Formats: sequence, C-alpha cells, structure tokens
Amino acid sequence: MALAKGFGSIEAAAEKVVRPIVEEHGYLLWDVVFIKEGAAWYLRILIDKPEGISIDDCTSIDGLINAEIDKQDFIDKIDYLEIGSAGLERSVRRIDQLAASVGKKIRLKTYKLCEGLPEKTVKCVLESFDDDKITVKGDFGTVQLTVPEISTINYDDFDDFDKLMEE
Repeated sequence: MALAKGFGSIEAAAEKVVRPIVEEHGYLLWDVVFIKEGAAWYLRILIDKPEGISIDDCTSIDGLINAEIDKQDFIDKIDYLEIGSAGLERSVRRIDQLAASVGKKIRLKTYKLCEGLPEKTVKCVLESFDDDKITVKGDFGTVQLTVPEISTINYDDFDDFDKLMEE
C-alpha cells in the first residue's frame, strides 16, 4: 500500500460529513478508512487529541457521526461504522499526514532495499518532508527517500528510540 495523495470517494464523502463534528468537539480527524474485511465493509473514523483518546471521547461523538452517515447516499455500502483512536502506532496512509508526522518515531517499510538503509524495514525518526521526498534518521544514519519508494509508515512509540534522539 503506497502513500495516497487523498481519500477514496467514500472516504472523501465521509470525511466531509464527519470533520465538522469531530473538530467541534475538540478532536483532530486523523483518518477516514473504508475497508473490506471478510465479507463486511467498515468505515473507520480515527480521531486524536494531544492527551490521547478515551472510549468516552469516541462515545461522545458516535451518535452524531452515525446520524450524519445515515443521511448519506453511500450508507448502503457500509456494514459497520467504527469511531476510534488513531493509536500510538497509527498508520500514515496519505501524503498530507507526513507534515504532521515530522519529528515522530516511525517504522518505515520500503518496496525494495534503498541506498543507505540496512534493510527494507527500519525504525527511525521522520526528520523532514518536502514535496516528494522524506528524510529519516536512524542508527544507520540520515537517508533521503522519495515517497514512491515507501510501502508503509507507522508511528513507533517504543522506548528503544530514545537512543536515536540523544545522538
């Protein structure tokens, strides 16, 4: 799964409907994911706030979001609606999430072994993002990659990264 430039059509329609509700309640809309798992289609609304998301946070907007989604033309395609936290190991699925991820500890996977990386999956810090290029820093040094070389990025909030930040 490469980093996307935007949402799919159902994700985009849902994002337009849910963003005002999420933001009115003081949360950040991290992602909208429309995905098939088994025979069922899930629409996941992933939210965040600086101090983290609780079950009560998700519950507080669930009814409002559900009511708005029920009014939409695409509702017949959704089997399950889930409101949840983006999580400590959240996926960075879209290019527009890269700017918000600068300075974060990440687990990066590339499609092939890239120059400067010891393997296709590395733990590092996302140092910068500029147009089509990212710069990462790890125990392997500092490497610049193009976005098309990247398979996946997930936040990685494990303690062993503290050593990277000390250098």
